Parts: sequence; structure tokens; C-alpha cells
Amino acid sequence: MVAGLLITGVLTYFAFTMVPPSYEAKASIVLLPPAVAVTVGDNPYLYLGGLDQALGVLQVKAASPEVSGPLLEKFPGSSIAMSKDGTTSGPIMAVTVAGENADETMELLRASLDLIPATLASLQQDMLVPAPSVITALALSVDTKPTKIAKKQIQMTAMAALGGLAVTLIATGFIDRIMSREKGARRKKSLDTAPDQPMGPRAIVTGKQADPAMPGADTGLRRQKYRDGVEKGRAESSESADVGT
Repeated sequence: MVAGLLITGVLTYFAFTMVPPSYEAKASIVLLPPAVAVTVGDNPYLYLGGLDQALGVLQVKAASPEVSGPLLEKFPGSSIAMSKDGTTSGPIMAVTVAGENADETMELLRASLDLIPATLASLQQDMLVPAPSVITALALSVDTKPTKIAKKQIQMTAMAALGGLAVTLIATGFIDRIMSREKGARRKKSLDTAPDQPMGPRAIVTGKQADPAMPGADTGLRRQKYRDGVEKGRAESSESADVGT
């Protein structure tokens, strides 16, 4: 049992160290209306209602393999997620990047933030949109450091610990069963090979050899000797009769 627990502890430690944590960083980008859509002197944020369709087009294009693929190839094991921010009704895109290294995760986030405005400008250039009607993008919030995600690490560690404990319990029960069988076999063998002894009152109760010091033990011995003498006399009489014949 103790050895199994020690082995389980070692396996759990190796599982914790062999599975590295991942890192995650987030940013939010809002689309701003073109200059021609805003009344002179008015607040541009009051004209965000018509930009949801443009946000959808930008999201699909920026997340496509031909646009975001080169970034993912530059940072193996990383991922980029772009979606509309569900916490607000405005044209706000939530960008989430994940990687295996903290520094690379932040570098990927910065590259993604550069990629989105460039993709938006490229889409509008392809449509020959005049400069006064161009939609622009503005970063609202950007993480300054990544968040450590240890979910996978914890899962693997828990699996190693539970698996080790299960194997330890099964092995312990199996070994105990084998030892019990061997102990029972040795006990039965010792009972089968033990010589028969005169039984006194104490032996009858406890199953042990009679104690001569106990009352009744001497009577049993005398009776046994008497029986042996009678049988010996009968045997001698029988031999004498055979000789006379």
C-alpha cells in the first residue's frame, strides 16, 4: 500500500511537470463609422448601429486561413479566435489568442491587432471605397500580460493521481487475497501433520494438547495405558494359542 502511494505520488509529479500550462491574452476592437456618416460636430459613437454587417464580413475574412494562417505557422501550437462581443450590441470584435509561451502569446496578440485593421482596409480597397466613406477600427482594450491557463495540466495530474490510486487499491486487495490463501493453506497443513495427543478437559475446550497438571488429565492417561495393556494381553494369548496348535 505504501509503495503504491509513493509510486502514485511520483507519477502525479511527472504528469504535472510534463504537461505545460497554456497562456491566453484578449483584446477588443470597435469599428468606427466613416466621416460622411457622422454629422459635423456630432459624436461618432452615436452612429455605430449600422456597422454590424461590416463587422461580420471582417470577422470571416480575418479568421480565414489565407489571412491568419501565416501567423499560426509562425507560432506553432497557438490559436486565434475572433468573434462578436456578446456582452454588447455594438460592432465590437473580441480577439482571443492562446499559446504555449507567455512572450509568444503577447507577440501573437499584437500581430493580430495589426492584422485586423489591415484586413479591413484591404476589403474596402478591393471595393474601391472612397476615403471619406472608409470604416476604421480602434482597439478598445488590450491585455498587457497573458493569463496562465492550467486546465489541461490539472486534468492530466488528476487523471494520473486517480489512476495510480485505483491501481494501488486493486493491487493491494489482490495481494491481501493471495496472502490470506497462503496463510490458510499453511494453517491447514500444520493441523494435518500435528500428532494425536490425549485429550483432557482443557484440550476439549481449547483444541490444544492436554495439560497434565489439569484435573482429569491423569485419568485419561491411565485409561489409555489400561487399553494398551488389554490389547497387548489379547495379542500374547492369541500367539500362545497359535503355538500350541
